[in-house]
Amino acid sequence: MIMRVQHYKEIAAIALKRREDAIPKELLLPEGSLRNLPRNLTTVPRSSGHFTNEELEIIETDAEEILVKIREKTWTSVEVTKAFCKAAVVAQQLTNCLTEILIPEALERAKFLDDHLKNTGEVVGPLHGLPVSLKDCMITPPHPSSIGMACYANEATNPEDETILVSVLAKLGAVFYVKTTTPTAMMMMETISNVWGETTGAYHSGTSPGGSSGGEGALLAMRGSPLGIGTDIGGSIRIPSAFNYLFGLKPTFGRFPVYGAKSGITGQDFIYSNNGPMSRSLETLKLYCKAVLSTEVSPWNLDPKCLPVPWRGDVIEPKGRKLRFGIISDNDGEISVHPPILRGLAMTKKALEAAGHEVFEWAPIDHPEIVKTLNSSFHTLGGAAIIELTRRYGEPVFGSMKEYEESYNRGEAGTLGPTKLRQMIAKRNAFQKDYLDRWSATAKDGKPVMDGIILPASPWAAPRLGITQEVFCVNYTGVFNLLDYPVCTFPVTFADKNLDRPRTSWKPLNDKDAALQADYDPEFYDGAPVALQCVGRRLEDEKVLEMVGIISDALKKTNL
Repeated sequence: MIMRVQHYKEIAAIALKRREDAIPKELLLPEGSLRNLPRNLTTVPRSSGHFTNEELEIIETDAEEILVKIREKTWTSVEVTKAFCKAAVVAQQLTNCLTEILIPEALERAKFLDDHLKNTGEVVGPLHGLPVSLKDCMITPPHPSSIGMACYANEATNPEDETILVSVLAKLGAVFYVKTTTPTAMMMMETISNVWGETTGAYHSGTSPGGSSGGEGALLAMRGSPLGIGTDIGGSIRIPSAFNYLFGLKPTFGRFPVYGAKSGITGQDFIYSNNGPMSRSLETLKLYCKAVLSTEVSPWNLDPKCLPVPWRGDVIEPKGRKLRFGIISDNDGEISVHPPILRGLAMTKKALEAAGHEVFEWAPIDHPEIVKTLNSSFHTLGGAAIIELTRRYGEPVFGSMKEYEESYNRGEAGTLGPTKLRQMIAKRNAFQKDYLDRWSATAKDGKPVMDGIILPASPWAAPRLGITQEVFCVNYTGVFNLLDYPVCTFPVTFADKNLDRPRTSWKPLNDKDAALQADYDPEFYDGAPVALQCVGRRLEDEKVLEMVGIISDALKKTNL
C-alpha cells in the first residue's frame, strides 16, 4: 500500500492548530489591546493593563535576581513560571515567536521544584525554578522539533532523543515552558517558514527579529523569557541578539555540549554549529556559562565533542588593566554599514578611549573571501539535505535559499567527492592560520597582543521584513564561524532619524553594497536597535564576556 505524502499546507495546519489549542485563552491579550498597536511592541505588556504589578515586576527582573528571590522564598517558581508563560503568550500574539507550548508540564515542574525547596531547604541546582526558553532545534520529548520544516513539524520525539543540553539544564533546575520559531532549516537571517509563518521584530514591528534564533530574540525582547538558548552556524545567535538589543554568546566550538540538537544539515562537520545563551542581561550569560560548565555537571562526560574546560572567572590579568581593541568601523571590504551602525561604532570607540583603552582600525583582510567560502560550503553540503525534504512535501524555497536549490539542480549537492572536500578543508585551515598569525602580530613596538575585535553584527540595525530575501548578508558574523572564534553581542543605542542621516558623497563598493544602502530610510528605521559584537581568540570565551562587560560599562559612563 502506497502512503500519500501530505502537502506542507496540510502539515502546517495541524501544527498551527496544535499550538493554538495549547495556549490558555485566559493568558491572551483581549482583542481591544491588539488595535492601534505601537511600532515598539515591547511597551505593550506594561501599557495594556493585562499584567498585574507583581507579574510585571517578575518579567522585568533579570534571571540572577529571580533566582535569589526563589531561593529566599520571596517568589515561588510557580509564580515566576506563570508570569513568563503569560508574557510568552502575549509575545506570541504580537510577534509570532513560538512553536511548541509546554505550559502544563512547566507548571508541574515548577511545583515539584517549590516542594523540593520547601521540604529540603535546598535548591536542586543554580538554575532552580528559572524558566528557560529553547530554540525549536532543542529536542524536548515528546514534542516535535520542526526547525521550520514540514517534514518534522508533527513528528513526535522519543525520550532517548532528548538533546544533551536540555538534560543538563533540567539537572540544573531549569523549567522549560516554550520553544521558539526558526526559519526553514535554520538557514536564513530572518525567521520565516512555510510551517509557522513570519516572526516580526519586537522593538520595531516592521523589521525582522533576525535568524535563525529569531523567535528567541523576539521573545526575550518582549520580556517573555529571562534566558533563552539559541544556536549559531553563521550568525544565528548574534544576528537575532543584535536585532533585539540583547547580549548573545556564540562560543568556541567544544566549550558547550552540542550533541542531540536537530540540524538543518545533518552530519556536516565543516562549519561547526554551536549553542549559546541569549539574554537582556550580561550577568545572566555569565551565570549560565558558570552553571553549565561546572565540574558538578561535567558536560564533557556526556558529549564527546565537549572539552573538559570548566568556566573560569576573572581571566583578564592584571585586573583593571587597559585593553587593546581593533575595530572595523565602516565596511568589511564588501559591505558598508547603515548610518545607525556607523554611529554605534563611533560611540563605542569614543567611550573606550575615554576610559583609557586603545582602539585602532583593524583591516578586514580576507573577510569577504572567508564568508564566500562559508556560504558556498552551506550550499554544497546543504543542498541535497534540505531541498530533497522540502520538495517531498511541496514546500517552496524562500529567496535567500535559492542557492541551495540551484546547487541541487546543478548536481553539486549530494555528490561532494573526497578531492573537493580536501580542498575545502585545506582552504578553511589556511584562513584560520593566517588570521591567527595576523592577530599575534599585533604584539609589537612594546605593546601586548590585541585583546579583541569590535565590529558590527550586521550592516542593518534591524532590516525591514523581507529585504534579506533579496539582499542576504551574514558577512560580519559568518567569518567567525569559519574561524571558530568566540563572539558576544552588546547593545549600544537605537537608530535616530535626526542623527542617522543617509550617507553623502559615498561610493558603493559593489552592486550589493549599493542595494543595501538604498534600503536605508531614516524615518522607517527610527527606533531600531543598534548592537555590535566583540570577538576574542579561540577558547577565550570567558575573556570575551569580561571584555563586553568593560565595553558596556564604558558606554554607560559616557551616556550618563
